[in-house]
Amino acid sequence: MIIDASQRAILRSLWFNGQLSRSELHDLTGMTPNAVGNEISQLQRLGLVKELDPKPSTGGRPQIPLILDPSSRRILGISIEPGQVEIAELGLHGDVTVAPISKSVEQESRLLSAATRLARTYCVRRTLMAAASVTGLIDHATGSILLSSSAPHQRHLNTSVLLQGLDDVPLIIGNDLHAAAGRWAVTHRSQLQEDTLLIAFDDGRMGAVMVINGRPNHGCIMGANELGHTRFPVNTPLCYCGQSGCMERIFSSAFLGPAITAEEFSRRVETADVQDGKLAEMLNLLIMACSNAVNFVRPSRLVLASRFMAGEAFAHRLMGGIRAMLLPHLSERVTMDAWNIKVAGSAETAAWLGLATLLFDSWEAYPPPSATAQHPPVI
Repeated sequence: MIIDASQRAILRSLWFNGQLSRSELHDLTGMTPNAVGNEISQLQRLGLVKELDPKPSTGGRPQIPLILDPSSRRILGISIEPGQVEIAELGLHGDVTVAPISKSVEQESRLLSAATRLARTYCVRRTLMAAASVTGLIDHATGSILLSSSAPHQRHLNTSVLLQGLDDVPLIIGNDLHAAAGRWAVTHRSQLQEDTLLIAFDDGRMGAVMVINGRPNHGCIMGANELGHTRFPVNTPLCYCGQSGCMERIFSSAFLGPAITAEEFSRRVETADVQDGKLAEMLNLLIMACSNAVNFVRPSRLVLASRFMAGEAFAHRLMGGIRAMLLPHLSERVTMDAWNIKVAGSAETAAWLGLATLLFDSWEAYPPPSATAQHPPVI
């Protein structure tokens, strides 16, 4: 199934505006009335658009509102992360229709096969498409995961194995930060025209993506999770990239102490106690890494995405510290947002990558090459 630019313009208009009539879609998209009617008919056949009861007539033909069909089609999200795969399902309104289901995988060589089995279980007739997010670098020319914290000892893992669990359903593969960028773009219409640097972090995880005109900028080093491998002259456990001092290893439970649990790490981060010496060191380095990225990229907006941004003390200290280290002209103009969201290992966010691909033209997400000939992607 291929969605063309005209159909996508209609879907995008319905997503951002809710109920619209055919004449309103004509005004918004600039398409001729006949073209709107033809595209609507096709989208209805695909189960993407639904008619509501006609509005009371005020003279002339009654207007028939259209909406994205809330019940017909679904997007399957698959997340592949260190030691775990997760699956979830979204409706076309962004509502969770299958809550995230996780499966632990001890052997990294079995991550893709475990994800395939989950996909086979939850891929059904109503599944419109599947979107998979993985950590690290993806070669879209070969469909391979080149370097990933999910499989640090594996190279060139071919993601086309996932197709075995999807029948004829199109598959989109993306970096986990690009999936987060998709979720941001679809849910923040007013910021779509701004160049945005989105930085996401969690315990032992950190990455960034540049969002330009509502789309992730592939080819930018900040958009390839390299921010997590910014190195500082401090002692840390070795990163999966083989180096010590990576920011991913600094913002982690292990940096605070070998016996620190994930719960203790979360508590200390959220309180952001300035008297906690080791925590203060960790946060100062996080502030330095983020501010360096902003000074280098010079975006209009900085989005800090993490479950930790729900902590008022932590968010205040982090955002205040970053702004204090920005170049003077950037400090005055850069807008900062705290986005309380779980990015790492989120199949729900992976599904939003699929929704973004459905709604936006030229979204930079690609299927495995082996999928291209047999199952055209929804892009």
